[in-house]
Formats: sequence, structure tokens, C-alpha cells
Amino acid sequence: MLSVILILILPVYFIIIGLRVRGCQPEERTNKITKPLSAFISLSPLIGIVVFAVLFFFVLKGRIAERATHAVLVFAVWIYAARFYQYMLAYYKKKKILAGSAVGMIFSVALAMLLTPLDRYVDLIYSFTDWYIAFLGCGLLIIFYVATFVVQKGVKQKK
Repeated sequence: MLSVILILILPVYFIIIGLRVRGCQPEERTNKITKPLSAFISLSPLIGIVVFAVLFFFVLKGRIAERATHAVLVFAVWIYAARFYQYMLAYYKKKKILAGSAVGMIFSVALAMLLTPLDRYVDLIYSFTDWYIAFLGCGLLIIFYVATFVVQKGVKQKK
């Protein structure tokens, strides 16, 4: 259950960093890197759906519920890490955002590494929650995109 609590802390922390980012303009020098990265992060669910559909259909047999919930949850955690990394690049002169994003990225990567082996994921999370953990994974993605939309809307209004 501690793993589920750690997963729930991630979107709350992301929202807190997002509120700090919302009031600031990204550094102009980093736009060449952060704009394509932002587009890639935004499109990654579509890429992930195609990749996982191919994997589940052709390669991975058995334990589909465990594998699908694992894929959604770990994907969501990695996408948070990618956005924290983007914030680090875009707001590198703002020390509080830089430090907060670095902590968030390290936390996200550590959580993703903890949950990546399927057997460990099953022991830590799936055995307690069964397939209901899919709701948590989808909730993480929804919170991520809503928070990202609000932040981007706030940054555009500041221009």
C-alpha cells in the first residue's frame, strides 16, 4: 500500500510545481529543445497505444490484465518524469522551479524503476488492488494532461 501512496503523491507534487511554472515564462534559449519535447510528450499516449497493442497482440501472452495495468501505470509515471525534465530545461534560471522539478524527476524515475519489473509490480500493487489499479493509472494521465493544459494556458496568457 505504500507504493500506492507514493504514486498518489506524484500528481499532487506535479500540480504544485505546475502552479509555480504557470506564473513564469520559459527561457527563450531553450525553446528549440522544449517545444519538440512538449509535442512528443503530448503525442506519446498515441505512440504508446500502438506499441502496446502490437506487443499485447503478437508478443505477450497471458497475464493480460496485469500487463495492461502495469503498462498504463508505469507509462504515466514516466510521462511525469519527462515533463519534470522539460520544466528543468525551460526554467533553468528559476532556482525554485529547477530544484522542485529535479526532485520530481528523481522521484518519478525512482518510482518507475521500482515498478518496472512486472513481478515486483504484482507483489507491491496488483496483488492488493487487482485490476482496479487501472483507474489510478488513467487518473494519473488525466490529472497530468489537465494540469499541463492549465499551465500552458497560463504561460500563454502571460505573453
